[in-house]
Amino acid sequence: MGHDQRFVFESVQDALSIRKYLEAVMEGLGKGRLVVATGAEEFVLEPSGLLNFTVKARRRSGEGRLSLAISWKCPDEEAPKTAETLSIKA
Repeated sequence: MGHDQRFVFESVQDALSIRKYLEAVMEGLGKGRLVVATGAEEFVLEPSGLLNFTVKARRRSGEGRLSLAISWKCPDEEAPKTAETLSIKA
């Protein structure tokens, strides 16, 4: 079992700067490799297979929020697959 690793970056940016980050994410997803870094800290992710994609949007009291999340299971950490289907009956 692996250990928990985290990378967090938060800042205030203009829309053009955020667009460049999103374009880099798109390119990384296409290549199957994303590298995020600040200063000496570098974090490498290798998305593959089927990805979970979550979009959340909210508007409240003059403030808007858009959250995007992409997640996946690493190949060596995937749960074993079964050919059987689930059936639940009352």
